[in-house]
Amino acid sequence: MKSQSDFRNYLAGAALAFGVVLLTIQIIIILFGGLSEVELLANDSLIWNIIYGSNLGGGLLGGYLVARHRKTDYIQTGTVVAVFAYIFEFVYSTIIERLPMDIWSSVSLILGGIIGAMFFKARMERERITGVKKTEEHKPS
Repeated sequence: MKSQSDFRNYLAGAALAFGVVLLTIQIIIILFGGLSEVELLANDSLIWNIIYGSNLGGGLLGGYLVARHRKTDYIQTGTVVAVFAYIFEFVYSTIIERLPMDIWSSVSLILGGIIGAMFFKARMERERITGVKKTEEHKPS
């Protein structure tokens, strides 16, 4: 049962990470009127940098939240979430948008997933060292 729960957590984190990317792509389509190859080549640096940034941010968010739930194997957690999110993105871009996704999308997602999971690990270490949790707020006397 534990592996099924972990698999569902990975898929949930990947869906969240891909949701950030999908939302960004849809906003770009609204703003620029579509994403054909001609438009992508004309606005190459701006559009692709925004997409790569959303991949990094989505991976960071998904990796952080799944690592927060699992609390073990942080690098594996971030990597698996990012790979699943890239599979979602690849299938979507191939079937729906017909856009070529490149290696930088997967690198951005994987880096984001690992950084997000390691960010949670650093937060847990800080709480362990200081002995104070972030949720516990000190009430003034």
